[in-house]
Amino acid sequence: MHLRSNMFVTLVLVLLANPSLRADSMGSSVDKTDPKILTNMGRGQKSTGVDSRTRYISLINEWAPKYNLDANLVEAVVAVESNYDRFAVSKKGAQGLMQLIPATAKRFGVRDAFDAADNIRGGIRYLNFLMSYFQGNLEHVLAAYNAGENTVVRYHGVPPYPETQKYIRKVTSLYHALNSAAAPAPVVKWPRGKFRLKRIILPNGNILFTNTE
Repeated sequence: MHLRSNMFVTLVLVLLANPSLRADSMGSSVDKTDPKILTNMGRGQKSTGVDSRTRYISLINEWAPKYNLDANLVEAVVAVESNYDRFAVSKKGAQGLMQLIPATAKRFGVRDAFDAADNIRGGIRYLNFLMSYFQGNLEHVLAAYNAGENTVVRYHGVPPYPETQKYIRKVTSLYHALNSAAAPAPVVKWPRGKFRLKRIILPNGNILFTNTE
């Protein structure tokens, strides 16, 4: 029971940090060694793999501080834009992890939009530019990343596009979740004189702390 509780808490933290792992995006596949395997990849989607995603996050952590950006914000953009798929291409021609259109990629020095490092550097440079242009207004920055800075200027703020408004909500929600997951766990202070913990070594070698006899 205790083990299951720990597993549940771990799963909740994973879901909190990754809203994309929601029930309506869960698919399934069949494997000879396991009759039913649940996955968050829908049919026809390509999995990037844990190692690839870890490398992308490492690149983000390396480059984001160089441009005064929060790495969690950049990761949230990558997750929403491409779901960590470096070969992703949108209907409008946006490419790679940070979904840069060719003109934007060229503008910010990207030679190969499908190269993870090149794409992330270019996307970070673009976000840095937008942060400066819109004086740190995150909603305007994300709206511009989705719909273009000229659109935000024309509407004097977030444009009335449902897609852009939904995009802002998704990125900010994931950004806050990543920040929450990275925050240190709160320290629990036990009231003095009311609790006395007893240490018990179980037969299987596990250690149990309890305040009951």
